[in-house]
Amino acid sequence: MQTGKPEQKQSVAMSAMAMSAGTLASRILGVVRDMVLAAYFSRTVTDAFVVAFRLPNTFRRLLGEGSLSVSFIPIYIENRTVQAGESPEIADQRARALADGMLTLLVIVSGLICAMGVIFMRPLMAFLVGGEGFLAVEGKLELTIYLSQIMFSYLFLVTLYAYYMAIANAWKKFLIPAMAPACFNLVFVLFALIPDEALGFRPGEYLAWGVLVGGVAQMYIIAHQLKGMKLLPRLRWRPWAVPGAKRVLINMLPGIAGLGVLQIMSLVNVSLASDLPEGSHSYIYWGDRLLEFPQALIAVSIGAALLPSLSQLNAENKLDEMLKLAREHLQLLMFLSLPSALGLFLIAQTLAEALFMRGQFVRADAEMTAHVIQIYSLLLLASGFSRVLVPSFYARKNTWLPATVSGVTLVFHVVVAMGLTRQFGLLGLISATTLSGFFNVILLSACYRWIIGSFGVGEMIRVGLKWLPGLIVMAVWVWVTQFFLLQLWPEGRALTRVVILVVAVGPAIVLYLAVCAAMKVKQAEQVVRTLRRKLQRKKASS
Repeated sequence: MQTGKPEQKQSVAMSAMAMSAGTLASRILGVVRDMVLAAYFSRTVTDAFVVAFRLPNTFRRLLGEGSLSVSFIPIYIENRTVQAGESPEIADQRARALADGMLTLLVIVSGLICAMGVIFMRPLMAFLVGGEGFLAVEGKLELTIYLSQIMFSYLFLVTLYAYYMAIANAWKKFLIPAMAPACFNLVFVLFALIPDEALGFRPGEYLAWGVLVGGVAQMYIIAHQLKGMKLLPRLRWRPWAVPGAKRVLINMLPGIAGLGVLQIMSLVNVSLASDLPEGSHSYIYWGDRLLEFPQALIAVSIGAALLPSLSQLNAENKLDEMLKLAREHLQLLMFLSLPSALGLFLIAQTLAEALFMRGQFVRADAEMTAHVIQIYSLLLLASGFSRVLVPSFYARKNTWLPATVSGVTLVFHVVVAMGLTRQFGLLGLISATTLSGFFNVILLSACYRWIIGSFGVGEMIRVGLKWLPGLIVMAVWVWVTQFFLLQLWPEGRALTRVVILVVAVGPAIVLYLAVCAAMKVKQAEQVVRTLRRKLQRKKASS
Protein backbone atom coordinates (compact mmCIF):
# COMPACT_ATOMS: atom_id res chain seq x y z
CA MET A 1 0.00 0.00 0.00
CA GLN A 2 2.84 2.37 0.82
CA THR A 3 4.35 2.02 -2.60
CA GLY A 4 1.14 3.10 -4.27
CA LYS A 5 0.96 6.51 -2.61
CA PRO A 6 3.96 8.16 -4.33
CA GLU A 7 2.76 6.77 -7.66
CA GLN A 8 -0.70 8.21 -7.06
CA LYS A 9 0.72 11.64 -6.18
CA GLN A 10 3.09 11.58 -9.15
CA SER A 11 0.19 10.58 -11.43
CA VAL A 12 -1.88 13.59 -10.38
CA ALA A 13 1.11 15.95 -10.58
CA MET A 14 2.12 14.73 -14.06
CA SER A 15 -1.48 14.80 -15.27
CA ALA A 16 -1.82 18.35 -13.99
CA MET A 17 1.43 19.30 -15.75
CA ALA A 18 0.22 17.79 -19.03
CA MET A 19 -3.07 19.62 -18.74
CA SER A 20 -1.29 22.85 -17.81
CA ALA A 21 0.97 22.57 -20.87
CA GLY A 22 -2.02 22.26 -23.18
CA THR A 23 -3.94 24.92 -21.31
CA LEU A 24 -0.96 27.30 -21.51
CA ALA A 25 -0.98 27.14 -25.31
CA SER A 26 -4.73 27.73 -25.33
CA ARG A 27 -4.52 30.63 -22.89
CA ILE A 28 -1.74 32.34 -24.83
CA LEU A 29 -3.85 32.25 -27.98
CA GLY A 30 -6.81 33.30 -25.86
CA VAL A 31 -4.91 36.41 -24.82
CA VAL A 32 -4.14 37.12 -28.47
CA ARG A 33 -7.85 36.71 -29.17
CA ASP A 34 -8.75 39.24 -26.49
CA MET A 35 -6.05 41.66 -27.70
CA VAL A 36 -7.58 41.62 -31.18
CA LEU A 37 -11.05 42.04 -29.73
CA ALA A 38 -9.99 45.06 -27.63
CA ALA A 39 -7.99 46.79 -30.36
CA TYR A 40 -10.17 46.36 -33.44
CA PHE A 41 -13.67 46.78 -32.05
CA SER A 42 -15.50 49.54 -30.19
CA ARG A 43 -16.84 49.05 -26.65
CA THR A 44 -20.32 48.83 -28.17
CA VAL A 45 -19.33 45.79 -30.22
CA THR A 46 -17.25 44.17 -27.46
CA ASP A 47 -20.07 44.60 -24.93
CA ALA A 48 -22.55 43.06 -27.38
CA PHE A 49 -20.20 40.17 -28.18
CA VAL A 50 -19.29 39.23 -24.61
CA VAL A 51 -22.95 39.31 -23.53
CA ALA A 52 -23.98 37.21 -26.54
CA PHE A 53 -21.14 34.73 -25.89
CA ARG A 54 -22.08 34.44 -22.21
CA LEU A 55 -25.27 32.42 -22.84
CA PRO A 56 -23.81 29.42 -24.73
CA ASN A 57 -20.94 29.36 -22.23
CA THR A 58 -23.44 29.30 -19.36
CA PHE A 59 -25.20 26.22 -20.71
CA ARG A 60 -21.85 24.66 -21.65
CA ARG A 61 -20.72 24.75 -18.04
CA LEU A 62 -23.99 23.15 -16.97
CA LEU A 63 -24.14 20.35 -19.54
CA GLY A 64 -20.56 19.78 -20.62
CA GLU A 65 -17.63 20.46 -18.38
CA GLY A 66 -19.81 20.95 -15.31
CA SER A 67 -22.43 18.63 -13.89
CA LEU A 68 -22.12 15.94 -16.56
CA SER A 69 -18.36 15.47 -16.35
CA VAL A 70 -18.18 15.39 -12.55
CA SER A 71 -21.13 12.97 -12.39
CA PHE A 72 -20.02 10.83 -15.33
CA ILE A 73 -16.30 10.31 -14.59
CA PRO A 74 -16.65 8.50 -11.20
CA ILE A 75 -19.37 6.14 -12.48
CA TYR A 76 -17.56 5.57 -15.79
CA ILE A 77 -14.38 4.64 -13.90
CA GLU A 78 -16.40 2.39 -11.62
CA ASN A 79 -18.03 0.66 -14.63
CA ARG A 80 -14.72 0.00 -16.35
CA THR A 81 -13.14 -1.37 -13.13
CA VAL A 82 -13.04 -5.16 -13.33
CA GLN A 83 -15.06 -6.75 -10.53
CA ALA A 84 -14.20 -10.02 -8.77
CA GLY A 85 -14.77 -13.02 -11.03
CA GLU A 86 -15.39 -10.80 -14.07
CA SER A 87 -13.53 -10.65 -17.37
CA PRO A 88 -12.03 -7.35 -18.61
CA GLU A 89 -14.21 -7.59 -21.72
CA ILE A 90 -17.42 -7.36 -19.68
CA ALA A 91 -16.17 -4.28 -17.82
CA ASP A 92 -15.15 -2.71 -21.15
CA GLN A 93 -18.59 -3.37 -22.67
CA ARG A 94 -20.29 -1.89 -19.62
CA ALA A 95 -18.20 1.30 -19.84
CA ARG A 96 -18.77 1.62 -23.60
CA ALA A 97 -22.53 1.25 -23.18
CA LEU A 98 -22.58 3.99 -20.57
CA ALA A 99 -20.51 6.33 -22.79
CA ASP A 100 -22.84 5.70 -25.77
CA GLY A 101 -25.98 6.23 -23.72
CA MET A 102 -24.82 9.49 -22.17
CA LEU A 103 -23.71 10.82 -25.57
CA THR A 104 -27.19 10.20 -26.98
CA LEU A 105 -28.89 11.94 -24.07
CA LEU A 106 -26.47 14.85 -24.35
CA VAL A 107 -27.14 15.28 -28.08
CA ILE A 108 -30.90 15.33 -27.50
CA VAL A 109 -30.82 17.80 -24.60
CA SER A 110 -28.25 20.21 -26.03
CA GLY A 111 -29.94 20.14 -29.44
CA LEU A 112 -33.30 21.09 -27.93
CA ILE A 113 -31.75 23.87 -25.85
CA CYS A 114 -30.04 25.29 -28.95
CA ALA A 115 -33.31 25.35 -30.89
CA MET A 116 -35.25 26.97 -28.05
CA GLY A 117 -32.49 29.51 -27.43
CA VAL A 118 -32.43 30.74 -31.02
CA ILE A 119 -36.25 31.00 -31.14
CA PHE A 120 -36.65 32.91 -27.86
CA MET A 121 -33.43 34.94 -27.93
CA ARG A 122 -35.11 38.32 -28.39
CA PRO A 123 -37.25 38.34 -25.21
CA LEU A 124 -34.44 36.63 -23.30
CA MET A 125 -31.91 39.34 -24.15
CA ALA A 126 -34.41 42.13 -23.57
CA PHE A 127 -34.88 40.77 -20.05
CA LEU A 128 -31.20 40.12 -19.40
CA VAL A 129 -29.66 43.41 -20.57
CA GLY A 130 -32.58 45.82 -20.46
CA GLY A 131 -30.78 48.23 -18.14
CA GLU A 132 -30.50 51.95 -18.82
CA GLY A 133 -26.79 51.82 -19.60
CA PHE A 134 -27.23 49.18 -22.30
CA LEU A 135 -30.34 50.68 -23.90
CA ALA A 136 -28.79 54.16 -23.98
CA VAL A 137 -26.62 53.09 -26.96
CA GLU A 138 -28.70 52.92 -30.14
CA GLY A 139 -28.71 49.52 -31.87
CA LYS A 140 -26.67 47.81 -29.14
CA LEU A 141 -29.46 45.48 -28.01
CA GLU A 142 -30.32 44.52 -31.61
CA LEU A 143 -26.68 43.68 -32.35
CA THR A 144 -26.47 41.58 -29.18
CA ILE A 145 -29.58 39.60 -30.17
CA TYR A 146 -28.27 38.99 -33.69
CA LEU A 147 -24.84 37.78 -32.51
CA SER A 148 -26.51 35.59 -29.87
CA GLN A 149 -28.68 33.81 -32.44
CA ILE A 150 -25.61 32.99 -34.54
CA MET A 151 -23.43 31.83 -31.65
CA PHE A 152 -25.94 29.88 -29.59
CA SER A 153 -25.34 26.72 -31.64
CA TYR A 154 -21.80 26.77 -30.27
CA LEU A 155 -23.39 25.28 -27.16
CA PHE A 156 -23.98 22.00 -29.02
CA LEU A 157 -20.40 21.84 -30.31
CA VAL A 158 -18.64 22.75 -27.08
CA THR A 159 -20.84 20.42 -25.02
CA LEU A 160 -19.77 17.48 -27.18
CA TYR A 161 -16.15 18.59 -26.87
CA ALA A 162 -16.42 18.79 -23.07
CA TYR A 163 -18.01 15.33 -22.92
CA TYR A 164 -15.30 13.83 -25.11
CA MET A 165 -12.74 15.53 -22.88
CA ALA A 166 -14.34 13.90 -19.81
CA ILE A 167 -13.90 10.46 -21.40
CA ALA A 168 -10.27 11.20 -22.27
CA ASN A 169 -9.59 12.54 -18.76
CA ALA A 170 -11.09 9.40 -17.24
CA TRP A 171 -8.33 7.51 -19.09
CA LYS A 172 -5.76 10.04 -17.78
CA LYS A 173 -5.34 11.67 -21.20
CA PHE A 174 -5.05 15.42 -20.62
CA LEU A 175 -2.69 17.05 -23.11
CA ILE A 176 -4.69 16.95 -26.38
CA PRO A 177 -8.06 17.82 -24.75
CA ALA A 178 -6.38 20.82 -23.10
CA MET A 179 -4.75 21.81 -26.42
CA ALA A 180 -7.99 21.73 -28.44
CA PRO A 181 -9.20 25.17 -27.26
CA ALA A 182 -5.98 26.61 -28.70
CA CYS A 183 -7.30 25.63 -32.13
CA PHE A 184 -10.60 27.35 -31.32
CA ASN A 185 -8.78 30.55 -30.37
CA LEU A 186 -6.63 30.46 -33.51
CA VAL A 187 -9.70 30.16 -35.75
CA PHE A 188 -11.42 32.96 -33.83
CA VAL A 189 -8.43 35.31 -34.29
CA LEU A 190 -8.33 34.64 -38.03
CA PHE A 191 -12.04 35.46 -38.38
CA ALA A 192 -11.73 38.56 -36.18
CA LEU A 193 -9.07 39.99 -38.52
CA ILE A 194 -11.42 39.86 -41.52
CA PRO A 195 -12.76 43.37 -42.23
CA ASP A 196 -16.51 43.63 -41.57
CA GLU A 197 -17.07 45.38 -44.89
CA ALA A 198 -15.51 42.47 -46.83
CA LEU A 199 -18.91 40.84 -47.40
CA GLY A 200 -21.11 43.59 -46.05
CA PHE A 201 -21.40 41.99 -42.60
CA ARG A 202 -22.47 43.88 -39.50
CA PRO A 203 -19.76 45.02 -37.07
CA GLY A 204 -18.71 42.00 -35.02
CA GLU A 205 -20.57 39.45 -37.15
CA TYR A 206 -17.35 37.71 -38.20
CA LEU A 207 -16.65 37.18 -34.50
CA ALA A 208 -19.83 35.13 -34.18
CA TRP A 209 -19.06 32.97 -37.22
CA GLY A 210 -15.51 32.48 -35.93
CA VAL A 211 -16.96 31.04 -32.73
CA LEU A 212 -18.95 28.44 -34.68
CA VAL A 213 -16.11 27.37 -36.96
CA GLY A 214 -13.71 27.27 -34.03
CA GLY A 215 -16.18 25.12 -32.12
CA VAL A 216 -16.21 22.55 -34.93
CA ALA A 217 -12.38 22.44 -35.01
CA GLN A 218 -12.16 22.10 -31.22
CA MET A 219 -14.61 19.21 -31.13
CA TYR A 220 -12.99 17.39 -34.06
CA ILE A 221 -9.53 17.29 -32.43
CA ILE A 222 -10.65 15.44 -29.32
CA ALA A 223 -13.09 13.24 -31.29
CA HIS A 224 -10.17 12.20 -33.51
CA GLN A 225 -8.11 11.26 -30.44
CA LEU A 226 -10.92 9.13 -28.99
CA LYS A 227 -11.41 7.43 -32.34
CA GLY A 228 -7.74 6.50 -32.39
CA MET A 229 -8.11 5.07 -28.87
CA LYS A 230 -11.26 3.18 -30.01
CA LEU A 231 -13.22 5.05 -27.35
CA LEU A 232 -15.35 7.37 -29.47
CA PRO A 233 -18.96 6.87 -28.30
CA ARG A 234 -21.85 6.35 -30.69
CA LEU A 235 -25.56 7.07 -30.63
CA ARG A 236 -27.84 4.25 -29.47
CA TRP A 237 -31.53 3.52 -29.00
CA ARG A 238 -33.13 3.80 -25.56
CA PRO A 239 -30.10 5.44 -23.92
CA TRP A 240 -31.90 5.83 -20.57
CA ALA A 241 -31.98 2.02 -20.23
CA VAL A 242 -28.17 1.71 -20.23
CA PRO A 243 -26.82 0.40 -16.88
CA GLY A 244 -25.38 3.31 -14.94
CA ALA A 245 -27.10 6.03 -17.00
CA LYS A 246 -29.81 6.61 -14.40
CA ARG A 247 -27.20 6.97 -11.67
CA VAL A 248 -25.36 9.57 -13.73
CA LEU A 249 -28.60 11.46 -14.34
CA ILE A 250 -29.56 11.32 -10.66
CA ASN A 251 -26.12 12.62 -9.67
CA MET A 252 -26.39 15.31 -12.35
CA LEU A 253 -29.53 16.86 -10.86
CA PRO A 254 -27.88 18.41 -7.81
CA GLY A 255 -24.81 19.15 -9.92
CA ILE A 256 -26.97 21.10 -12.38
CA ALA A 257 -28.63 22.84 -9.45
CA GLY A 258 -25.30 23.76 -7.89
CA LEU A 259 -23.58 24.83 -11.10
CA GLY A 260 -26.82 26.42 -12.27
CA VAL A 261 -26.73 28.62 -9.21
CA LEU A 262 -23.20 29.75 -10.09
CA GLN A 263 -24.26 30.49 -13.66
CA ILE A 264 -27.29 32.41 -12.42
CA MET A 265 -24.84 34.43 -10.34
CA SER A 266 -22.92 35.21 -13.53
CA LEU A 267 -26.12 36.25 -15.30
CA VAL A 268 -27.06 38.42 -12.33
CA ASN A 269 -23.76 40.24 -12.88
CA VAL A 270 -24.57 40.67 -16.59
CA SER A 271 -27.97 42.12 -15.73
CA LEU A 272 -26.63 44.48 -13.07
CA ALA A 273 -23.84 45.62 -15.40
CA SER A 274 -26.43 46.62 -18.02
CA ASP A 275 -27.31 49.58 -15.78
CA LEU A 276 -23.67 50.72 -15.72
CA PRO A 277 -21.80 52.88 -18.30
CA GLU A 278 -20.74 51.44 -21.66
CA GLY A 279 -17.73 49.14 -21.51
CA SER A 280 -18.64 47.60 -18.14
CA HIS A 281 -19.39 44.18 -19.65
CA SER A 282 -16.12 44.28 -21.56
CA TYR A 283 -14.06 45.19 -18.49
CA ILE A 284 -15.63 42.31 -16.55
CA TYR A 285 -14.91 39.98 -19.47
CA TRP A 286 -11.25 40.98 -19.75
CA GLY A 287 -10.83 40.75 -15.99
CA ASP A 288 -12.37 37.27 -16.08
CA ARG A 289 -10.13 36.21 -18.91
CA LEU A 290 -6.92 37.39 -17.25
CA LEU A 291 -7.98 35.71 -14.02
CA GLU A 292 -8.65 32.48 -15.92
CA PHE A 293 -5.05 32.36 -17.15
CA PRO A 294 -3.43 31.47 -13.79
CA GLN A 295 -6.68 29.83 -12.69
CA ALA A 296 -6.60 27.37 -15.58
CA LEU A 297 -2.90 26.65 -15.24
CA ILE A 298 -3.15 25.99 -11.51
CA ALA A 299 -6.59 25.41 -9.98
CA VAL A 300 -8.46 23.97 -12.96
CA SER A 301 -5.61 21.72 -14.08
CA ILE A 302 -4.99 20.26 -10.63
CA GLY A 303 -8.71 19.95 -9.91
CA ALA A 304 -9.48 18.17 -13.19
CA ALA A 305 -6.49 15.86 -12.83
CA LEU A 306 -7.40 15.17 -9.19
CA LEU A 307 -11.00 14.00 -9.72
CA PRO A 308 -10.20 10.69 -11.51
CA SER A 309 -7.60 9.82 -8.86
CA LEU A 310 -9.94 10.65 -5.98
CA SER A 311 -12.71 8.65 -7.66
CA GLN A 312 -10.41 5.66 -8.12
CA LEU A 313 -9.34 5.73 -4.45
CA ASN A 314 -12.96 6.03 -3.36
CA ALA A 315 -13.96 3.09 -5.59
CA GLU A 316 -11.18 1.03 -3.95
CA ASN A 317 -12.39 2.16 -0.50
CA LYS A 318 -9.02 3.78 0.31
CA LEU A 319 -10.56 6.71 2.15
CA ASP A 320 -7.49 7.63 4.21
CA GLU A 321 -5.35 7.83 1.08
CA MET A 322 -8.06 9.87 -0.61
CA LEU A 323 -8.12 12.38 2.24
CA LYS A 324 -4.32 12.61 2.33
CA LEU A 325 -4.13 13.13 -1.44
CA ALA A 326 -6.67 15.99 -1.23
CA ARG A 327 -4.75 17.65 1.62
CA GLU A 328 -1.41 17.46 -0.19
CA HIS A 329 -2.80 18.90 -3.40
CA LEU A 330 -4.64 21.65 -1.56
CA GLN A 331 -1.29 22.70 -0.12
CA LEU A 332 0.33 22.50 -3.55
CA LEU A 333 -2.47 24.53 -5.06
CA MET A 334 -2.20 27.24 -2.41
CA PHE A 335 1.59 27.28 -2.82
CA LEU A 336 1.03 28.20 -6.48
CA SER A 337 -2.09 30.37 -6.06
CA LEU A 338 -0.75 32.78 -3.42
CA PRO A 339 2.14 34.17 -5.52
CA SER A 340 -0.13 34.23 -8.57
CA ALA A 341 -2.76 36.32 -6.76
CA LEU A 342 -0.15 38.65 -5.28
CA GLY A 343 1.67 39.06 -8.58
CA LEU A 344 -1.54 39.68 -10.52
CA PHE A 345 -2.52 42.40 -8.04
CA LEU A 346 0.86 44.14 -8.34
CA ILE A 347 1.11 44.07 -12.15
CA ALA A 348 -2.58 44.71 -12.99
CA GLN A 349 -2.12 48.17 -14.57
CA THR A 350 1.04 47.23 -16.44
CA LEU A 351 -0.58 44.01 -17.65
CA ALA A 352 -3.70 45.76 -18.97
CA GLU A 353 -1.59 48.34 -20.81
CA ALA A 354 0.80 45.75 -22.25
CA LEU A 355 -1.91 43.47 -23.58
CA PHE A 356 -4.68 45.77 -24.69
CA MET A 357 -3.68 49.44 -24.98
CA ARG A 358 -3.69 49.87 -28.72
CA GLY A 359 -6.26 50.76 -31.36
CA GLN A 360 -9.66 51.45 -29.78
CA PHE A 361 -8.51 50.44 -26.28
CA VAL A 362 -7.39 53.66 -24.54
CA ARG A 363 -5.84 54.47 -21.14
CA ALA A 364 -9.22 54.89 -19.44
CA ASP A 365 -10.11 51.34 -20.55
CA ALA A 366 -6.80 50.06 -19.18
CA GLU A 367 -7.38 51.71 -15.80
CA MET A 368 -10.87 50.22 -15.39
CA THR A 369 -9.66 46.78 -16.49
CA ALA A 370 -6.76 46.99 -14.01
CA HIS A 371 -9.12 47.78 -11.11
CA VAL A 372 -11.22 44.75 -12.03
CA ILE A 373 -8.11 42.54 -12.21
CA GLN A 374 -6.89 43.65 -8.78
CA ILE A 375 -10.16 42.81 -7.07
CA TYR A 376 -10.54 39.55 -9.01
CA SER A 377 -6.98 38.46 -8.14
CA LEU A 378 -8.18 37.53 -4.64
CA LEU A 379 -10.58 35.05 -6.23
CA LEU A 380 -7.60 32.86 -7.17
CA LEU A 381 -7.39 31.78 -3.53
CA ALA A 382 -11.09 30.99 -3.20
CA SER A 383 -11.22 29.12 -6.51
CA GLY A 384 -8.12 27.16 -5.49
CA PHE A 385 -9.86 25.80 -2.39
CA SER A 386 -13.03 25.02 -4.35
CA ARG A 387 -11.11 23.05 -7.00
CA VAL A 388 -10.01 20.57 -4.33
CA LEU A 389 -13.02 20.59 -2.01
CA VAL A 390 -15.72 20.12 -4.64
CA PRO A 391 -14.06 17.17 -6.49
CA SER A 392 -13.70 15.46 -3.11
CA PHE A 393 -17.47 15.58 -2.65
CA TYR A 394 -18.07 14.44 -6.23
CA ALA A 395 -15.62 11.55 -5.89
CA ARG A 396 -17.75 10.30 -2.99
CA LYS A 397 -20.83 10.80 -5.21
CA ASN A 398 -22.14 13.52 -2.92
CA THR A 399 -23.35 16.19 -5.31
CA TRP A 400 -26.23 17.54 -3.25
CA LEU A 401 -24.13 19.27 -0.63
CA PRO A 402 -22.08 21.48 -3.03
CA ALA A 403 -25.37 22.33 -4.77
CA THR A 404 -26.96 23.43 -1.51
CA VAL A 405 -23.92 25.53 -0.62
CA SER A 406 -24.09 27.18 -4.05
CA GLY A 407 -27.76 28.02 -3.49
CA VAL A 408 -27.00 29.75 -0.20
CA THR A 409 -24.10 31.59 -1.88
CA LEU A 410 -26.41 32.84 -4.64
CA VAL A 411 -28.75 34.45 -2.12
CA PHE A 412 -25.75 36.04 -0.40
CA HIS A 413 -24.42 37.32 -3.74
CA VAL A 414 -27.67 38.86 -4.96
CA VAL A 415 -28.14 40.81 -1.73
CA VAL A 416 -24.52 41.99 -1.54
CA ALA A 417 -24.16 42.70 -5.28
CA MET A 418 -27.27 44.85 -5.49
CA GLY A 419 -26.14 46.97 -2.55
CA LEU A 420 -22.49 47.35 -3.58
CA THR A 421 -23.30 47.99 -7.27
CA ARG A 422 -25.76 50.72 -6.34
CA GLN A 423 -23.16 52.39 -4.15
CA PHE A 424 -19.84 51.76 -5.95
CA GLY A 425 -20.81 50.86 -9.54
CA LEU A 426 -18.65 48.36 -11.43
CA LEU A 427 -16.06 47.95 -8.69
CA GLY A 428 -18.82 47.24 -6.19
CA LEU A 429 -20.16 44.50 -8.45
CA ILE A 430 -16.71 42.91 -8.78
CA SER A 431 -16.14 43.13 -5.03
CA ALA A 432 -19.44 41.35 -4.40
CA THR A 433 -18.36 38.51 -6.70
CA THR A 434 -15.08 38.13 -4.80
CA LEU A 435 -16.81 38.18 -1.40
CA SER A 436 -19.27 35.54 -2.62
CA GLY A 437 -16.38 33.31 -3.68
CA PHE A 438 -14.90 33.37 -0.19
CA PHE A 439 -18.32 32.91 1.42
CA ASN A 440 -18.79 29.78 -0.72
CA VAL A 441 -15.38 28.41 0.35
CA ILE A 442 -16.10 28.97 4.05
CA LEU A 443 -19.34 26.97 3.81
CA LEU A 444 -17.69 24.21 1.74
CA SER A 445 -14.82 23.92 4.22
CA ALA A 446 -17.22 23.50 7.14
CA CYS A 447 -19.16 20.80 5.25
CA TYR A 448 -15.92 19.07 4.18
CA ARG A 449 -14.83 18.76 7.80
CA TRP A 450 -18.25 17.45 8.79
CA ILE A 451 -18.78 14.95 5.92
CA ILE A 452 -15.29 13.86 4.81
CA GLY A 453 -12.74 14.92 7.42
CA SER A 454 -10.30 17.64 8.34
CA PHE A 455 -8.01 18.94 5.62
CA GLY A 456 -5.70 20.30 8.30
CA VAL A 457 -6.20 24.03 8.73
CA GLY A 458 -3.49 24.18 11.39
CA GLU A 459 -1.06 22.30 9.19
CA MET A 460 -1.97 24.51 6.23
CA ILE A 461 -1.14 27.64 8.25
CA ARG A 462 2.10 26.12 9.52
CA VAL A 463 3.16 25.12 6.01
CA GLY A 464 2.01 28.46 4.57
CA LEU A 465 4.22 30.43 6.96
CA LYS A 466 7.24 28.81 5.30
CA TRP A 467 6.21 30.43 2.02
CA LEU A 468 6.23 33.99 3.44
CA PRO A 469 9.95 34.75 2.78
CA GLY A 470 9.56 33.70 -0.84
CA LEU A 471 6.39 35.79 -1.21
CA ILE A 472 8.07 38.85 0.33
CA VAL A 473 11.15 38.59 -1.89
CA MET A 474 8.95 38.11 -4.96
CA ALA A 475 6.70 41.09 -4.10
CA VAL A 476 9.63 43.42 -3.40
CA TRP A 477 11.24 42.50 -6.73
CA VAL A 478 8.04 43.11 -8.70
CA TRP A 479 7.26 46.43 -6.98
CA VAL A 480 10.79 47.85 -7.20
CA THR A 481 11.27 46.75 -10.80
CA GLN A 482 7.98 48.29 -11.91
CA PHE A 483 8.62 51.52 -9.99
CA PHE A 484 12.01 52.23 -11.59
CA LEU A 485 11.13 51.06 -15.11
CA LEU A 486 7.89 53.09 -15.10
CA GLN A 487 9.96 56.15 -14.21
CA LEU A 488 12.16 55.36 -17.20
CA TRP A 489 9.23 54.77 -19.59
CA PRO A 490 6.23 56.78 -18.35
CA GLU A 491 4.52 57.16 -21.72
CA GLY A 492 2.68 53.81 -21.50
CA ARG A 493 3.46 52.23 -24.85
CA ALA A 494 2.51 48.55 -25.08
CA LEU A 495 6.02 47.39 -26.03
CA THR A 496 7.67 49.03 -23.02
CA ARG A 497 5.02 47.53 -20.77
CA VAL A 498 5.81 44.08 -22.16
CA VAL A 499 9.49 44.61 -21.33
CA ILE A 500 8.56 45.65 -17.78
CA LEU A 501 6.42 42.54 -17.36
CA VAL A 502 9.18 40.24 -18.59
CA VAL A 503 11.77 41.82 -16.29
CA ALA A 504 9.41 41.86 -13.29
CA VAL A 505 7.57 38.53 -13.58
CA GLY A 506 10.20 36.09 -14.89
CA PRO A 507 12.81 36.60 -12.16
CA ALA A 508 10.03 36.88 -9.55
CA ILE A 509 8.90 33.32 -10.28
CA VAL A 510 12.48 32.05 -10.05
CA LEU A 511 13.09 33.96 -6.80
CA TYR A 512 9.94 32.57 -5.19
CA LEU A 513 10.78 28.97 -6.05
CA ALA A 514 14.46 29.43 -5.16
CA VAL A 515 13.79 30.94 -1.74
CA CYS A 516 11.18 28.31 -0.90
CA ALA A 517 13.41 25.48 -2.13
CA ALA A 518 16.31 26.83 -0.06
CA MET A 519 14.03 26.68 2.99
CA LYS A 520 13.22 23.03 2.17
CA VAL A 521 9.58 23.73 1.35
CA LYS A 522 8.14 20.42 0.15
CA GLN A 523 5.83 21.99 -2.45
CA ALA A 524 8.72 23.91 -4.04
CA GLU A 525 10.81 20.75 -4.27
CA GLN A 526 7.86 18.93 -5.84
CA VAL A 527 7.38 21.63 -8.49
CA VAL A 528 11.11 21.73 -9.27
CA ARG A 529 11.27 17.90 -9.59
CA THR A 530 8.27 17.86 -11.90
CA LEU A 531 9.77 20.57 -14.11
CA ARG A 532 13.09 18.70 -14.27
CA ARG A 533 11.35 15.47 -15.30
CA LYS A 534 9.49 17.38 -17.97
CA LEU A 535 12.72 18.88 -19.33
CA GLN A 536 14.52 15.51 -19.23
CA ARG A 537 11.74 13.86 -21.22
CA LYS A 538 11.86 16.65 -23.80
CA LYS A 539 15.63 16.23 -24.16
CA ALA A 540 15.28 12.47 -24.45
CA SER A 541 12.56 12.74 -27.11
CA SER A 542 14.58 15.27 -29.14
